[in-house]
Amino acid sequence: MEELTQEHNSSSTSAVDIHAAGGLVYRDTSGKKIPEILLIHRPNRDWSFPKGKQDPGETLLQTAIREVKEETGLTCLAQDLVGQVNYVVSEKKLKKEVTYWTMTVESGEFKPNNEVDEIQWVSVEEAKKLLTWERDQEFLNTFVVWYEKKSEKSISENKTSSTPADAESTVQETVELDSDLEKIESNLAIIESAMNRVADGDLDAAEALISELTN
Repeated sequence: MEELTQEHNSSSTSAVDIHAAGGLVYRDTSGKKIPEILLIHRPNRDWSFPKGKQDPGETLLQTAIREVKEETGLTCLAQDLVGQVNYVVSEKKLKKEVTYWTMTVESGEFKPNNEVDEIQWVSVEEAKKLLTWERDQEFLNTFVVWYEKKSEKSISENKTSSTPADAESTVQETVELDSDLEKIESNLAIIESAMNRVADGDLDAAEALISELTN
């Protein structure tokens, strides 16, 4: 198994040797408060989230979308950057950081391949039992918080949709403000991660992250 430790940090504390990205792919299920999430099984290795190493010239977001499709066969729509997981791999003690985006499926179909032989849609509680690594189990809590905030916002917007016509302009301004704030929060998360890379002296990684703001 490549991944030897189970450390989990919210941000890097030292230079990163390997940059990777992936997706917390989910689907809403009727009657359930929290949606199902997609897990993959790598033969003779682990149950985890779809992810992979960044290729030269790619942004981390491009890496995340590409790796999810390569491993699952699914073309996904990326939504929000939700955070990073950091850990050490291999006997050389290489420091690896995986950046995750929430995603939903647009099209595609899974077919077993040399990287992934099985996928499963499971509840969050089932995922915590199935995931091999403790760091991934803990990171699910970040997804749950994100989804609950997303649901609260959706409920609030649905309520405003019934507002009388004479207040429609105010409602529209509120929705636009919420959208702007959500974008700002996502951008701040990217900027914070880029600043961490600069502090570590990893200017290439910082530049790749900042490029997310201009795409």
